[in-house]
Amino acid sequence: MRKNTEFVFMSTGLFEHLNETESYVFSFVTYFACDKQKGQIFKRSTASLCKNLGYSANTIRSTIDKLVEKNFLARAEKPDIKNKVLRYSYFDDISHYLVIGTHQYAQEFSSELSEILNCLRKSNKHKQPDLRNIFFKVYVNALQASTKCEKWKRNQSRHLHKTLVLHGYLHNKIKFRDKFDKSTLSLSVPYLSAMMQWSRNTIRRVINTLVELGLVTLKLDGKRITFTRVRIAERVRAGYKQLKSRLFDIKQKSQGKTRHSINKPTELTRPGKKATPAEHAYYLAEMRKAQNY
Repeated sequence: MRKNTEFVFMSTGLFEHLNETESYVFSFVTYFACDKQKGQIFKRSTASLCKNLGYSANTIRSTIDKLVEKNFLARAEKPDIKNKVLRYSYFDDISHYLVIGTHQYAQEFSSELSEILNCLRKSNKHKQPDLRNIFFKVYVNALQASTKCEKWKRNQSRHLHKTLVLHGYLHNKIKFRDKFDKSTLSLSVPYLSAMMQWSRNTIRRVINTLVELGLVTLKLDGKRITFTRVRIAERVRAGYKQLKSRLFDIKQKSQGKTRHSINKPTELTRPGKKATPAEHAYYLAEMRKAQNY
């Protein structure tokens, strides 16, 4: 990785054990702690983690403590440098020394990530290792601050970090389909909600933000979402105005812009004033079914 990290590797099974903040920190640490060429140990300061992942110092420290408690990470002993003369040891004193913990999934994740890194270094990159998890890149460079004064509120930070995670997953899926499968990427809100362990409203808000930022182009097909294009994320620190819990498919027409909502099916017609109670009850029941997706 360069001075400023461009991406971290995550997997779909990671969110069954960790939230998005813990996943970011764990993925970043594991990149170094699983690699034999890097000594299988993570040695970075809190400031370095903040700069690369776009979190505050308190968030980084508390998240590392939680990962240690969950046995996803473990603290390693710092080397004894007292006998080494004329050595500037300030960085060693303030750095975190972390290794992979004893948790079963942490061991599985780090082992498979190590295989991926070894495969990427070899000349023959077409032979992919047999993995249980689906890995994808999350482009954290889009969250990195350009100035020290560039900050946002905690809820904004959590939303933007979630947005990048889902973007990384969608970008990986649509890239695979364009290269090998040649089929369209069509997913449902319940599927994404179960995979990411987020609420359905959160999934909708994140997708709407991706559309607003111009990172994805989609079409609504009944209860499924067809993603037609996913662009590389460059900057996401600004751009979205508000969170919206209803999905919209924005289509350009000659008369202007028309919005079609996935939560309000076009085939349903609101009953008129002279409709029977049974017709009103049927209409409300169908609307509730649609809103659960």
